[in-house]
Amino acid sequence: MRSYMSFTMRLYRIDQMIQEAGLVSFETLRAALQCSAPTLKRDLRYMREQLGAPIEYSFAKNGYYYSNDSKHTSRQIEKAQDKMPAAWYSANELRVLMTVLGELDQIEADKKGLLAGDMRAMKARMLACVRSDKIAARELLKRIKVVLPEHVEASVPFFGVVGEALSRRHRLRITYFTRSRAAENAREISPLRLVNYRGHWYVDAWCHQAEGLRTFNVENIISAEILSKKCRVVAMRTVEDELDKTYGIFSGGELQRAVIEVDPVLASYVTGEVWHRDQTVQKRADGSIVLEVPFASEVEIAGRILSMGSHAKVSAPESLKRYLAEEVGRMTDIYGAAVQLQRGE
Repeated sequence: MRSYMSFTMRLYRIDQMIQEAGLVSFETLRAALQCSAPTLKRDLRYMREQLGAPIEYSFAKNGYYYSNDSKHTSRQIEKAQDKMPAAWYSANELRVLMTVLGELDQIEADKKGLLAGDMRAMKARMLACVRSDKIAARELLKRIKVVLPEHVEASVPFFGVVGEALSRRHRLRITYFTRSRAAENAREISPLRLVNYRGHWYVDAWCHQAEGLRTFNVENIISAEILSKKCRVVAMRTVEDELDKTYGIFSGGELQRAVIEVDPVLASYVTGEVWHRDQTVQKRADGSIVLEVPFASEVEIAGRILSMGSHAKVSAPESLKRYLAEEVGRMTDIYGAAVQLQRGE
C-alpha cells in the first residue's frame, strides 16, 4: 500500500493521534496513514530512535502510547516535536520569501540602479532553494501572493550624496528645510545610519550644531556637500539606544508610555502587530487588550491610534489624551460643518 502522505506528514499524524487518543492500535494508525505495515514500523522506529519520542507499545491494550512513567516525558515529547522536519513551509518563510522576490522585481525594473542587471540571477538562485517535493517554483509564484504596501516614489535628489558620505565616513554640510517651521538652516552633520521608515528615507546623524544625535528626512535636504573632515565616532549601540527607544522615527522629547485599550473587534488584529520592540500586550477576559508602547512624539503615535477609530481608547498619559481630544475636536469642526451643510442646518 502506497501512502498518499509524505514522510513528514506521517510523523505529525502519528504524534497527533497518540496525543489525542492516548493509545492507538497499529491497525488504526496504518488505516489513518494509508501506508504499509513495514512503512509504519519504520516511522515508529524513527520517532523513537532518531527523535527521542517516548513511544511504547502495550500488549495488554494492543496499542501505542506515550510513556507516563518518566517525569521528563512531556519534555521528551516537546524535544521530539522540535526535531521533526517541517511538513510544509512556515507562514513566515513564505511571507519573507515572496516579499524579497517582489522587492527584487522592483530593483530589476529600475534600469538606472547599480544592481538591476544582477537581479534575474539573484531571483533564480533564491527560487532554486524552493523544495520541488513541496511545491514547484513556478507553482509557488502562481499560487502564493503577498501584497506589499504601495509607496509613492518620492524625489530624493541628495540620497546618493548622503550614501557616499556615509560609506566614506565623511561629514556633510547640508541645508535642511524644517517643514514644521517652514524654515531653512545650514548644518554640519556626521551621517551614522540610513533608515527607511514607511517608505521614506531618513539619516540618523550627529548634528555638530546641536551637539547631539538627530534624525533628518533626506527628502528635506535641499543642498548637500561632502566635507574632507571625518565623521564623529559614535558607537552604533549608542545610536540604537538613543534613537530606537520610542515609537516612530522621531525621538525628541520626553520618553513616555502610551496605554491603549483596544476593544475585541480589533484586538485580534492589533495583537499581531509590532508597534515597537519594547511594547507589551495584556489580554483581557472579554477579548479586548491593553497595549503599552513607548513614544516621544504625540504627532506620530496619534495617527496610528486614530486609524482605529472608536475601537481604541487611550487611558494614559494625560498629555496624549489631551492631544487626541484636541485633534478629534478639530476633525469634528471640519466634518461637523459638512454634515450640517448636507442637512441644511
